[in-house]
Amino acid sequence: MSAILQLAALALAAGSPAQSTPDRNCTDDRGLDRCVADQQARTRALFGVRSIEQHRDAGDQVRRVFYVDGYGRDTIAISFVRAPGREPIAYLHFPNRQDRPANRSLEAPVPELVWNDILRRSANFDRSFTPRPATQRQPGEDQEIAICLHSWVYTIEAYDPARPSGERAALRRKTEDACENGPGEAFAWELQAAALPLFPFCAALDPDQHRNPASQLAACSLLSGDRLAAASVMNRLDSFRRARRPEDGRILSGIFDFRARIDWQGSVSVSSGAHPENLWLERLAADGAPAFFYESIEGLSADRVRVRGSLHRSVDGSEGTEATRSLAPVEMIWTFTGVREFQVESVTVGAWVVQRPG
Repeated sequence: MSAILQLAALALAAGSPAQSTPDRNCTDDRGLDRCVADQQARTRALFGVRSIEQHRDAGDQVRRVFYVDGYGRDTIAISFVRAPGREPIAYLHFPNRQDRPANRSLEAPVPELVWNDILRRSANFDRSFTPRPATQRQPGEDQEIAICLHSWVYTIEAYDPARPSGERAALRRKTEDACENGPGEAFAWELQAAALPLFPFCAALDPDQHRNPASQLAACSLLSGDRLAAASVMNRLDSFRRARRPEDGRILSGIFDFRARIDWQGSVSVSSGAHPENLWLERLAADGAPAFFYESIEGLSADRVRVRGSLHRSVDGSEGTEATRSLAPVEMIWTFTGVREFQVESVTVGAWVVQRPG
């Protein structure tokens, strides 16, 4: 949570005595209280998951974490569930969007050693560390000020059914801000790290392009079909995020096949040993599009991948009118050449379509 938001929340609370200040562990970077029941219900609906109480009633043993990133965005929910009559299963739940079909959760079996380790590591997530004692300042010594910005927020849930050995049923829940540096955050990191190798196509993504394992797992929602092939292409797509100007050709060096075909809104160019990346960047600049944003990556086979996305641009309106936002659909076909990994075989850019407000 940012220090500015914390101060703002305190100021609002001071001005309105009837309002209570949310626990600092509950508030994300946008000031949203992640502990209140209504918000937690909205989060479950966003991910399309059952409540922990419903898992309890079904007799499931559960460890689950909802991850909110440092900008207040719901990123992913990771569940480890052992239902009656089933082996332990790990689930990746992705947030749904109104403009897209509902995301399907991914699942993978959990080895016994991993499952037992997760249970062991979750023993104390709902506790709190003893506050660090205040240090005595010497006269003239500068005061230490700790600032925590854009921290992640984790909502962690667990349920254990009663056991024949005499262990009682237990339901535990905790929301913790990463600024707390508490046992909840530690377990949230352990759960995401344990989940990553269970999904090989997620583990195949370049970790240097993702903030942490949770972000890496969240990126898997864009992959479909032969997801290992799709992951290989996703690792190369990062170049399109960084290449925005005609002088950025070196960033895309080797990305396009030397015979690449570029169809830009009906105008077709086929490279014959030239640099197709230069043509791509020149077209971007001419149309005023800052970059390519990919939205889905489908492995059609081990050697062929289709990427769909769009270009975005904003054109200033006349005086007194708002800028016009437009979108142009893009489809790329990537093939494995056997020489330089996957390369772009063809690109098709559609016509610009004005996006209506709302």
